[in-house]
Amino acid sequence: MKKTSILMYLTISLVLTGCMTNLTSNLAPGATLDELGNTFVVRFDPDKRHLNSIIADTLTLMGHPAVAGEKSEIPEDVDTLVTYVDNWQWDITNYMIKINIQFRDGKSRELIVSGESYRTSLARKSPEEMIKETLIEVFKNKKS
Repeated sequence: MKKTSILMYLTISLVLTGCMTNLTSNLAPGATLDELGNTFVVRFDPDKRHLNSIIADTLTLMGHPAVAGEKSEIPEDVDTLVTYVDNWQWDITNYMIKINIQFRDGKSRELIVSGESYRTSLARKSPEEMIKETLIEVFKNKKS
């Protein structure tokens, strides 16, 4: 009986951790997202999937026009610089487990807001969906 209880507990624990999700955003004190201005999304160097283009396209569709490119292409007149870090995991197929997107002041590079989506294997979504849900979360609370 004791072995059955332990086995059942372990099975439930594994299933629940396989379905874990977390969606967060943190706005810097005193910061606002009212006027993004000239927005540029920099490709994260290890990223070969060009998620920066997906982020820029999603921002544009949300009413915040953005351009994607390489670090060497950042315009001098940029108002908002968007950076990101993506993490991938293998579980029968390769999937994005986490993306963290940061909005920074174009001049000072100080962090304005960051958002993150984390999804384990059983709760996985496509990179496009994870980017969209992260950006929606970021813009939920535009003012501090």
